[in-house]
Amino acid sequence: MSYTGTVRVYEPVGRPLALDRQLAARPQSLAGLRPGILENRKANARLLLETMVERLGERVDLAPVVVRSKNAAAPATRSLLRGLVEDCDFVLVGSCD
Repeated sequence: MSYTGTVRVYEPVGRPLALDRQLAARPQSLAGLRPGILENRKANARLLLETMVERLGERVDLAPVVVRSKNAAAPATRSLLRGLVEDCDFVLVGSCD
């Protein structure tokens, strides 16, 4: 039996995009700032990030933490990022398994 159809071969090499960005200005103090967490729903990610904010809160008075979640396999949506910018002064992001 012979095959007479079309075979498509895709190149699996990505093309990285590098953009120059300026880092955000650092505050003089975290006191009174609104912390945020963006967790990726992997096992223990939220626990790790919440524990970090709790420990930081032992050293400096923080506003209540804002927690948002996203799927680990997809980038954060513009609306999710916009909400974090509006509701938080700084955001911790991390991954666990």
